[in-house]
Amino acid sequence: MTYSESLALSAYIEISGKASSNSWIQGISGDFRFPFMSISDAAAIGTHYAPLFNNIRSIYSRPPLDVESVGPLLGSLSEELLIDFASDKMLGQIPFVGTLLNSVCAKALTWRLGALFAMLSSRGEEIDQSGAKDAMQLIRSMFPKSPFGFETPKRESFIQIVSSVHNNTQIQYMDKIEAAKNTFNN
Repeated sequence: MTYSESLALSAYIEISGKASSNSWIQGISGDFRFPFMSISDAAAIGTHYAPLFNNIRSIYSRPPLDVESVGPLLGSLSEELLIDFASDKMLGQIPFVGTLLNSVCAKALTWRLGALFAMLSSRGEEIDQSGAKDAMQLIRSMFPKSPFGFETPKRESFIQIVSSVHNNTQIQYMDKIEAAKNTFNN
């Protein structure tokens, strides 16, 4: 295993733990529905997503990011995140089934954000927002979910994708994202 592949494996393991934990917590919040689901979602930013991003950055020996740095990144992804968030909130309100659906949506979103964080951290120290949206669209097509399930990304595929952008320039990174998007869209 190469150095970049071992870093990607460490990121995979980190995401797996956070996805499992978030899935469990969000699933339970589905039992109580609104407003507990919204409170749980807001808490996940501080308990799961922000630590996940900085833990992955640490794996790649990148400095941690503060809220002011992450805010614009998440803002550039708002359209992509809104799709997941809206489906989670609508489907999560269904009695009994909402628990499962909340859990599935939380796991999927954690994996998608984690994969994005890993790709951005693998690529380089600075976070260029212009490529984040394209990368998130690629990740959505690579790791889809149905309302009743989400398959954890295969470790080998994840490692291959994340390590392929290790220490790339922004131009190399964008070229690879665009080529991969074209492959999935054909």
